[in-house]
Amino acid sequence: MKKPKSIFFLIYLLFHVCLLIVSIYVNYRSEDFEFLLWLRSKMAIMVYVSVAGLVLYFINVIIVGMESRNNVKEKEALQQEINGLKAKMFDLQEASSAVRHQSPKTESPKEEEQPDGDQN
Repeated sequence: MKKPKSIFFLIYLLFHVCLLIVSIYVNYRSEDFEFLLWLRSKMAIMVYVSVAGLVLYFINVIIVGMESRNNVKEKEALQQEINGLKAKMFDLQEASSAVRHQSPKTESPKEEEQPDGDQN
């Protein structure tokens, strides 16, 4: 995996871990009315963090889409290479079978002309 992609996934993981910890903490303190009022006053920060989470999610979708397209292109290139190699192998087989079929015909015994001893 490339370094920028690894860094992104690390940030994405940390975001979700922090989100889980905050959720557990809020659930634990949900009986405290003053805490809930303080949490209400911090709603703007929560909205910004939610937007940041959506941005991270869409970046993840884009990265996965790019990888998918690259894999499809690589697969097509490999398939073309395989087809080319199959064609070369077929040509070599045809050439070798043609040589085998022509060998007996070309190696037929040649009739040697015998010199006539009667003619001077």
